Amino acid sequence: MELVPVRCRIPVLLKRIGKNQQWLADRTGLGKQRISDIVHLRMNNISIQRAALIAYHLDCKIDDLWVWEWR
Repeated sequence: MELVPVRCRIPVLLKRIGKNQQWLADRTGLGKQRISDIVHLRMNNISIQRAALIAYHLDCKIDDLWVWEWR
């Protein structure tokens, strides 16, 4: 078994602060398509540094970026 992300919470976290994916892309220096890939779980090899950067701008913990399940 391994712990895998099953749903991204970034849209919920962005809505909480009244921002959108373009704002997050601008803040993190990642492209909007890259943010979209992360949100839609098309990118499963995000570095811990990028996850930390996203979490920093969303004022949350890295673990809060996704809903996790054992599979």
